[in-house]
Amino acid sequence: MKKYAILFLLLFVLLNGCTSCKEAPAVRNGFVSDGDSLIYYRNDAPVRFSPGIQTIDGKAYYVEADGVGICGLTSCCAKKDGQLLCFKEDSSLLRVSGEGFVSLEDGLYYAQEEGYALCTAREQVLLIGDALFAFDAGCRVMALSAGVQDIFGSLYYVPEDGAAIDRPPEGPLLLEDGLYYANADGTLAANAEVGYLCFGADGRYTSGSETLDAQVEALLTQAQVGGNDPIKDFRLCYAYIRDNFRYLSMAHYPAGSTDWAQSSAEVFFRNGKGNCYCWAAAQMYCARRLGIQAYCVAGWEDKNTNDHAWVMAEIDGETYLFDAELEYALINIYGSEPVDMFMTAQVGGLFNGFSYYFP
Repeated sequence: MKKYAILFLLLFVLLNGCTSCKEAPAVRNGFVSDGDSLIYYRNDAPVRFSPGIQTIDGKAYYVEADGVGICGLTSCCAKKDGQLLCFKEDSSLLRVSGEGFVSLEDGLYYAQEEGYALCTAREQVLLIGDALFAFDAGCRVMALSAGVQDIFGSLYYVPEDGAAIDRPPEGPLLLEDGLYYANADGTLAANAEVGYLCFGADGRYTSGSETLDAQVEALLTQAQVGGNDPIKDFRLCYAYIRDNFRYLSMAHYPAGSTDWAQSSAEVFFRNGKGNCYCWAAAQMYCARRLGIQAYCVAGWEDKNTNDHAWVMAEIDGETYLFDAELEYALINIYGSEPVDMFMTAQVGGLFNGFSYYFP
Protein backbone atom coordinates (compact mmCIF):
# COMPACT_ATOMS: atom_id res chain seq x y z
CA MET A 1 0.00 0.00 0.00
CA LYS A 2 2.85 2.31 0.84
CA LYS A 3 4.25 1.68 -2.61
CA TYR A 4 0.96 2.68 -4.21
CA ALA A 5 0.71 5.78 -2.06
CA ILE A 6 4.13 6.97 -3.23
CA LEU A 7 3.19 6.35 -6.87
CA PHE A 8 -0.06 8.26 -6.38
CA LEU A 9 1.85 11.17 -4.83
CA LEU A 10 4.33 11.27 -7.71
CA LEU A 11 1.46 11.20 -10.20
CA PHE A 12 -0.24 14.10 -8.39
CA VAL A 13 2.97 16.17 -8.44
CA LEU A 14 3.50 15.46 -12.10
CA LEU A 15 -0.05 16.43 -12.96
CA ASN A 16 0.14 19.62 -10.90
CA GLY A 17 3.50 20.47 -12.45
CA CYS A 18 2.14 20.17 -16.00
CA THR A 19 -0.82 22.33 -15.09
CA SER A 20 1.41 25.10 -13.76
CA CYS A 21 3.45 25.00 -17.00
CA LYS A 22 0.47 26.18 -19.04
CA GLU A 23 0.64 29.98 -19.83
CA ALA A 24 -2.22 31.96 -18.39
CA PRO A 25 -3.94 34.37 -20.83
CA ALA A 26 -2.27 37.83 -20.76
CA VAL A 27 -4.28 40.58 -19.14
CA ARG A 28 -4.71 43.38 -21.69
CA ASN A 29 -3.92 46.90 -20.56
CA GLY A 30 -3.46 50.00 -22.72
CA PHE A 31 -3.88 50.21 -26.49
CA VAL A 32 -4.40 47.14 -28.60
CA SER A 33 -4.69 47.31 -32.37
CA ASP A 34 -7.99 46.05 -33.74
CA GLY A 35 -8.19 46.45 -37.49
CA ASP A 36 -8.30 50.14 -38.38
CA SER A 37 -8.88 51.24 -34.80
CA LEU A 38 -7.19 51.09 -31.44
CA ILE A 39 -9.00 49.69 -28.38
CA TYR A 40 -7.96 50.85 -24.95
CA TYR A 41 -8.10 48.11 -22.28
CA ARG A 42 -7.90 48.27 -18.54
CA ASN A 43 -7.50 44.92 -16.76
CA ASP A 44 -8.68 43.09 -19.88
CA ALA A 45 -11.85 45.19 -20.23
CA PRO A 46 -12.34 47.72 -23.09
CA VAL A 47 -12.74 51.25 -21.73
CA ARG A 48 -15.38 53.57 -23.11
CA PHE A 49 -14.66 57.27 -23.62
CA SER A 50 -16.84 60.10 -24.76
CA PRO A 51 -16.60 60.53 -28.54
CA GLY A 52 -14.31 63.29 -29.75
CA ILE A 53 -10.91 64.47 -28.62
CA GLN A 54 -9.94 62.94 -25.29
CA THR A 55 -6.79 62.91 -23.21
CA ILE A 56 -5.64 59.34 -22.48
CA ASP A 57 -2.40 58.62 -20.65
CA GLY A 58 -1.38 62.25 -21.07
CA LYS A 59 -1.89 62.33 -24.84
CA ALA A 60 -4.73 63.54 -27.01
CA TYR A 61 -6.63 61.03 -29.16
CA TYR A 62 -9.72 61.09 -31.30
CA VAL A 63 -12.38 58.69 -30.02
CA GLU A 64 -14.82 57.33 -32.57
CA ALA A 65 -18.59 57.71 -32.25
CA ASP A 66 -19.04 54.34 -30.48
CA GLY A 67 -16.90 55.56 -27.60
CA VAL A 68 -14.60 52.52 -27.81
CA GLY A 69 -12.65 52.65 -31.07
CA ILE A 70 -9.88 55.22 -31.19
CA CYS A 71 -8.79 56.48 -34.59
CA GLY A 72 -5.82 54.40 -35.61
CA LEU A 73 -4.79 56.36 -38.66
CA THR A 74 -1.08 56.40 -39.27
CA SER A 75 -1.23 58.88 -42.15
CA CYS A 76 -0.38 62.49 -41.43
CA CYS A 77 -3.83 63.98 -41.27
CA ALA A 78 -7.53 63.14 -41.26
CA LYS A 79 -10.71 65.20 -41.34
CA LYS A 80 -12.87 64.95 -38.27
CA ASP A 81 -15.93 67.06 -37.52
CA GLY A 82 -15.02 69.68 -40.09
CA GLN A 83 -11.47 70.07 -38.85
CA LEU A 84 -8.19 68.62 -39.94
CA LEU A 85 -6.43 66.60 -37.23
CA CYS A 86 -2.87 65.39 -37.61
CA PHE A 87 -1.68 62.16 -35.98
CA LYS A 88 1.63 60.75 -34.89
CA GLU A 89 2.59 57.17 -35.62
CA ASP A 90 1.12 56.02 -32.29
CA SER A 91 -2.20 57.56 -33.38
CA SER A 92 -2.01 60.34 -30.81
CA LEU A 93 -2.86 63.74 -32.11
CA LEU A 94 0.00 65.95 -33.14
CA ARG A 95 -0.01 68.83 -30.69
CA VAL A 96 1.48 72.17 -31.61
CA SER A 97 2.60 74.66 -29.02
CA GLY A 98 0.61 77.73 -29.95
CA GLU A 99 -0.51 78.99 -33.32
CA GLY A 100 1.73 78.72 -36.35
CA PHE A 101 2.82 76.80 -39.41
CA VAL A 102 3.43 73.06 -39.20
CA SER A 103 5.57 71.30 -41.77
CA LEU A 104 4.42 67.70 -42.30
CA GLU A 105 5.52 65.07 -44.77
CA ASP A 106 2.77 65.91 -47.25
CA GLY A 107 2.90 69.69 -47.03
CA LEU A 108 2.76 72.86 -45.00
CA TYR A 109 -0.20 73.36 -42.66
CA TYR A 110 -1.30 76.11 -40.31
CA ALA A 111 -2.18 75.25 -36.70
CA GLN A 112 -4.73 77.42 -34.98
CA GLU A 113 -4.60 78.32 -31.32
CA GLU A 114 -6.23 75.06 -30.13
CA GLY A 115 -2.84 73.46 -30.62
CA TYR A 116 -3.89 70.25 -32.36
CA ALA A 117 -6.63 71.30 -34.78
CA LEU A 118 -5.52 72.94 -38.00
CA CYS A 119 -7.44 75.46 -40.09
CA THR A 120 -11.05 74.66 -40.87
CA ALA A 121 -11.07 71.94 -43.52
CA ARG A 122 -12.30 73.92 -46.52
CA GLU A 123 -10.80 75.94 -49.34
CA GLN A 124 -10.09 79.40 -48.04
CA VAL A 125 -7.72 82.36 -48.00
CA LEU A 126 -6.52 83.42 -44.55
CA LEU A 127 -4.69 86.55 -43.44
CA ILE A 128 -1.75 85.43 -41.29
CA GLY A 129 0.42 88.25 -40.07
CA ASP A 130 0.78 90.65 -42.98
CA ALA A 131 0.39 88.03 -45.70
CA LEU A 132 -2.44 86.05 -47.23
CA PHE A 133 -2.24 82.28 -47.72
CA ALA A 134 -4.49 80.01 -49.77
CA PHE A 135 -5.42 76.66 -48.22
CA ASP A 136 -6.84 73.71 -50.12
CA ALA A 137 -9.70 71.58 -48.81
CA GLY A 138 -7.19 69.60 -46.75
CA CYS A 139 -5.84 72.75 -45.06
CA ARG A 140 -2.49 72.57 -46.79
CA VAL A 141 -0.87 75.79 -47.98
CA MET A 142 -1.35 75.78 -51.74
CA ALA A 143 1.53 76.14 -54.18
CA LEU A 144 0.50 79.00 -56.45
CA SER A 145 1.83 80.30 -59.73
CA ALA A 146 3.30 83.79 -59.66
CA GLY A 147 1.21 86.63 -61.08
CA VAL A 148 -2.49 87.46 -60.97
CA GLN A 149 -4.43 84.32 -60.07
CA ASP A 150 -8.09 83.42 -59.68
CA ILE A 151 -8.25 81.75 -56.25
CA PHE A 152 -11.68 80.44 -55.21
CA GLY A 153 -13.45 82.99 -57.40
CA SER A 154 -11.45 86.10 -56.46
CA LEU A 155 -8.37 87.62 -58.06
CA TYR A 156 -5.15 87.90 -56.06
CA TYR A 157 -1.57 88.81 -56.82
CA VAL A 158 1.02 86.11 -56.07
CA PRO A 159 4.68 87.18 -55.94
CA GLU A 160 7.55 85.15 -57.34
CA ASP A 161 7.87 82.66 -54.45
CA GLY A 162 4.39 81.28 -55.22
CA ALA A 163 3.47 80.67 -51.57
CA ALA A 164 2.19 83.77 -49.80
CA ILE A 165 -0.27 86.01 -51.63
CA ASP A 166 0.84 89.61 -51.85
CA ARG A 167 -1.28 92.04 -49.85
CA PRO A 168 -0.42 95.47 -51.24
CA PRO A 169 -1.92 98.60 -49.71
CA GLU A 170 -5.37 99.50 -50.97
CA GLY A 171 -5.15 101.42 -54.22
CA PRO A 172 -3.70 101.20 -57.75
CA LEU A 173 -1.23 98.38 -58.29
CA LEU A 174 1.15 98.72 -61.23
CA LEU A 175 2.42 95.37 -62.48
CA GLU A 176 4.47 94.48 -65.53
CA ASP A 177 1.41 93.56 -67.58
CA GLY A 178 -0.79 96.50 -66.60
CA LEU A 179 -2.62 98.38 -63.91
CA TYR A 180 -4.70 96.63 -61.25
CA TYR A 181 -6.50 97.83 -58.14
CA ALA A 182 -5.94 96.24 -54.74
CA ASN A 183 -8.98 96.13 -52.47
CA ALA A 184 -8.67 96.44 -48.70
CA ASP A 185 -9.10 92.66 -48.23
CA GLY A 186 -6.21 91.80 -50.55
CA THR A 187 -8.32 90.88 -53.57
CA LEU A 188 -8.02 92.70 -56.87
CA ALA A 189 -10.92 94.65 -58.37
CA ALA A 190 -12.57 92.85 -61.29
CA ASN A 191 -15.54 93.94 -63.43
CA ALA A 192 -15.55 97.10 -61.34
CA GLU A 193 -15.15 100.85 -61.55
CA VAL A 194 -13.03 102.61 -58.93
CA GLY A 195 -13.46 106.34 -59.33
CA TYR A 196 -12.59 107.08 -62.96
CA LEU A 197 -10.72 103.78 -63.40
CA CYS A 198 -12.40 100.74 -64.96
CA PHE A 199 -11.16 97.16 -64.45
CA GLY A 200 -12.15 94.16 -66.57
CA ALA A 201 -12.85 90.54 -65.67
CA ASP A 202 -9.11 89.80 -65.66
CA GLY A 203 -8.56 92.60 -63.13
CA ARG A 204 -6.59 94.74 -65.57
CA TYR A 205 -7.39 98.40 -66.21
CA THR A 206 -9.13 99.13 -69.50
CA SER A 207 -10.35 102.28 -71.21
CA GLY A 208 -13.21 100.25 -72.62
CA SER A 209 -11.61 100.17 -76.08
CA GLU A 210 -9.04 97.55 -77.09
CA THR A 211 -7.79 99.89 -79.81
CA LEU A 212 -7.24 102.74 -77.38
CA ASP A 213 -5.65 100.45 -74.78
CA ALA A 214 -3.11 99.30 -77.38
CA GLN A 215 -2.42 102.89 -78.44
CA VAL A 216 -1.79 103.97 -74.85
CA GLU A 217 0.53 101.01 -74.23
CA ALA A 218 2.50 101.94 -77.33
CA LEU A 219 2.91 105.52 -76.12
CA LEU A 220 4.04 104.37 -72.66
CA THR A 221 6.74 102.31 -74.38
CA GLN A 222 7.79 105.22 -76.60
CA ALA A 223 7.91 107.56 -73.60
CA GLN A 224 10.12 105.03 -71.76
CA VAL A 225 7.85 104.87 -68.76
CA GLY A 226 9.49 103.09 -65.81
CA GLY A 227 6.36 101.89 -64.02
CA ASN A 228 7.39 102.69 -60.44
CA ASP A 229 6.25 106.28 -59.89
CA PRO A 230 2.88 107.27 -61.45
CA ILE A 231 3.53 111.03 -61.32
CA LYS A 232 7.03 110.73 -62.75
CA ASP A 233 5.75 108.35 -65.43
CA PHE A 234 2.85 110.64 -66.32
CA ARG A 235 5.28 113.53 -66.73
CA LEU A 236 7.19 111.39 -69.25
CA CYS A 237 3.95 110.74 -71.18
CA TYR A 238 2.95 114.41 -70.95
CA ALA A 239 6.34 115.56 -72.29
CA TYR A 240 6.27 112.97 -75.06
CA ILE A 241 2.83 114.11 -76.22
CA ARG A 242 3.85 117.77 -76.05
CA ASP A 243 7.04 117.23 -78.06
CA ASN A 244 5.87 114.67 -80.65
CA PHE A 245 2.28 115.54 -81.57
CA ARG A 246 0.88 118.46 -83.55
CA TYR A 247 -2.19 120.67 -83.50
CA LEU A 248 -5.02 120.16 -86.01
CA SER A 249 -8.17 122.28 -86.10
CA MET A 250 -11.19 120.03 -85.60
CA ALA A 251 -14.78 120.18 -84.35
CA HIS A 252 -15.43 121.62 -80.91
CA TYR A 253 -17.71 120.09 -78.31
CA PRO A 254 -20.22 121.60 -75.88
CA ALA A 255 -18.90 122.83 -72.55
CA GLY A 256 -19.32 120.21 -69.83
CA SER A 257 -19.50 117.26 -72.24
CA THR A 258 -17.11 114.28 -72.08
CA ASP A 259 -18.54 111.76 -74.55
CA TRP A 260 -15.94 112.81 -77.12
CA ALA A 261 -12.94 111.57 -75.11
CA GLN A 262 -12.51 108.02 -76.44
CA SER A 263 -12.95 108.79 -80.14
CA SER A 264 -10.81 111.94 -79.88
CA ALA A 265 -7.97 110.05 -78.20
CA GLU A 266 -8.06 107.27 -80.81
CA VAL A 267 -7.90 109.82 -83.66
CA PHE A 268 -5.06 111.68 -81.94
CA PHE A 269 -2.93 108.57 -81.42
CA ARG A 270 -3.63 107.30 -84.93
CA ASN A 271 -2.89 110.58 -86.77
CA GLY A 272 -0.33 112.13 -84.44
CA LYS A 273 -2.30 115.39 -84.28
CA GLY A 274 -5.58 116.89 -83.15
CA ASN A 275 -7.19 119.83 -81.39
CA CYS A 276 -7.28 120.56 -77.67
CA TYR A 277 -10.00 117.93 -77.09
CA CYS A 278 -7.75 115.28 -78.61
CA TRP A 279 -4.76 116.42 -76.58
CA ALA A 280 -6.77 116.39 -73.35
CA ALA A 281 -8.23 112.94 -74.01
CA ALA A 282 -4.83 111.43 -74.81
CA GLN A 283 -3.33 112.82 -71.59
CA MET A 284 -6.28 111.61 -69.56
CA TYR A 285 -6.08 108.00 -70.76
CA CYS A 286 -2.32 107.89 -70.17
CA ALA A 287 -2.86 109.17 -66.63
CA ARG A 288 -5.59 106.64 -65.93
CA ARG A 289 -3.44 103.79 -67.23
CA LEU A 290 -0.88 104.81 -64.59
CA GLY A 291 -3.49 104.76 -61.82
CA ILE A 292 -4.17 108.48 -61.62
CA GLN A 293 -7.79 109.58 -61.16
CA ALA A 294 -7.91 111.90 -64.16
CA TYR A 295 -10.81 113.37 -66.13
CA CYS A 296 -11.31 115.79 -69.03
CA VAL A 297 -12.98 119.18 -68.84
CA ALA A 298 -14.53 120.99 -71.81
CA GLY A 299 -14.74 124.68 -70.91
CA TRP A 300 -12.94 127.91 -71.77
CA GLU A 301 -9.44 129.36 -71.39
CA ASP A 302 -8.33 133.00 -71.19
CA LYS A 303 -11.92 134.20 -71.60
CA ASN A 304 -15.29 132.52 -71.34
CA THR A 305 -15.77 132.46 -75.10
CA ASN A 306 -12.54 130.68 -76.02
CA ASP A 307 -13.44 126.97 -76.24
CA HIS A 308 -10.80 124.75 -74.73
CA ALA A 309 -10.30 121.32 -73.13
CA TRP A 310 -7.81 120.17 -70.52
CA VAL A 311 -7.20 117.49 -67.87
CA MET A 312 -7.87 117.54 -64.14
CA ALA A 313 -6.62 114.89 -61.73
CA GLU A 314 -7.14 114.12 -58.08
CA ILE A 315 -3.81 113.33 -56.39
CA ASP A 316 -3.34 112.88 -52.65
CA GLY A 317 -6.56 114.70 -51.89
CA GLU A 318 -5.74 117.70 -54.09
CA THR A 319 -6.97 118.58 -57.59
CA TYR A 320 -4.47 119.63 -60.25
CA LEU A 321 -4.67 120.87 -63.84
CA PHE A 322 -2.65 119.50 -66.79
CA ASP A 323 -2.50 121.17 -70.22
CA ALA A 324 0.20 119.94 -72.62
CA GLU A 325 -1.62 121.52 -75.59
CA LEU A 326 -1.28 125.00 -74.08
CA GLU A 327 2.45 124.44 -73.60
CA TYR A 328 2.72 123.27 -77.22
CA ALA A 329 0.75 126.28 -78.52
CA LEU A 330 2.77 128.84 -76.57
CA ILE A 331 6.03 127.49 -77.99
CA ASN A 332 5.08 126.42 -81.51
CA ILE A 333 2.20 128.72 -82.46
CA TYR A 334 2.71 131.92 -80.46
CA GLY A 335 6.50 131.78 -80.07
CA SER A 336 6.22 132.54 -76.35
CA GLU A 337 8.44 131.45 -73.52
CA PRO A 338 7.64 127.90 -72.31
CA VAL A 339 5.35 127.58 -69.31
CA ASP A 340 5.06 124.44 -67.20
CA MET A 341 1.39 123.40 -67.12
CA PHE A 342 2.01 119.96 -65.65
CA MET A 343 0.26 119.40 -62.31
CA THR A 344 -0.57 123.05 -61.64
CA ALA A 345 -2.63 124.06 -58.62
CA GLN A 346 -5.10 126.95 -58.58
CA VAL A 347 -3.69 130.03 -56.88
CA GLY A 348 -5.73 133.24 -56.75
CA GLY A 349 -8.12 131.89 -59.36
CA LEU A 350 -5.29 131.22 -61.84
CA PHE A 351 -3.34 128.12 -62.88
CA ASN A 352 0.28 129.19 -63.28
CA GLY A 353 -0.95 132.59 -64.42
CA PHE A 354 -3.65 131.35 -66.83
CA SER A 355 -7.40 131.65 -66.48
CA TYR A 356 -9.55 128.58 -66.91
CA TYR A 357 -13.34 128.80 -66.95
CA PHE A 358 -15.15 125.68 -65.84
CA PRO A 359 -18.70 124.95 -67.09
